[in-house]
Amino acid sequence: MIPMIILICGIQLQKWYDLVDLTRQALAKYANQLFLNTVEAYQLDDLHGVAHQSQKFLELVEDMDTLLACHHGFLLGPWLESAKQLAQSEEQKKQFEWNARTQITMWFDNSDDEASLLRDYGNKYWSGLLRGYYGPRAAIYFKFLLESLEKGDGFRLKDWRREWVKLTNNWQSSRNIYPVESIGDALNTSKWLYNKYLRDPDTYDH
Repeated sequence: MIPMIILICGIQLQKWYDLVDLTRQALAKYANQLFLNTVEAYQLDDLHGVAHQSQKFLELVEDMDTLLACHHGFLLGPWLESAKQLAQSEEQKKQFEWNARTQITMWFDNSDDEASLLRDYGNKYWSGLLRGYYGPRAAIYFKFLLESLEKGDGFRLKDWRREWVKLTNNWQSSRNIYPVESIGDALNTSKWLYNKYLRDPDTYDH
């Protein structure tokens, strides 16, 4: 009886993992389209279009983070905690956490205004990483797109890179704690996001 219960529980957990993963993939494709829409609006000097499409993108990133939080297989917290558990001192714990954060974002060979070529080498769709890093990183890029159109002085590439690298360095050095247990209902959250974004994407507008 006990092995059968374990088997059933395992099937249930895999089912919810697959549901979250499938919804994530569909939303990621939609996010790609929103990003392309933002860039296209910028190329057309459409300030309103850039503001509108970029805001939709950032809202979607927040919602995807909420989805990923519904299953422990999509959490940032366990990755960081497992790294810290290998440490034998507080100094090692700090270093190992920094290593873990660096592996999934930008490697250390960057300057103040030049990003490492080894960036997003181990990128993940994990709750905590989207809301804590990818969303703010995208927001910086969109901010410079908007400022470029508002001021009419071109895209300030070096300034953008400088803020991007600074954000990354700060996130890698931070010690904030991320959940190691899932929260939320995978089925209801997936239904909500399907109705909001995927049932008829052309009508999604805020």
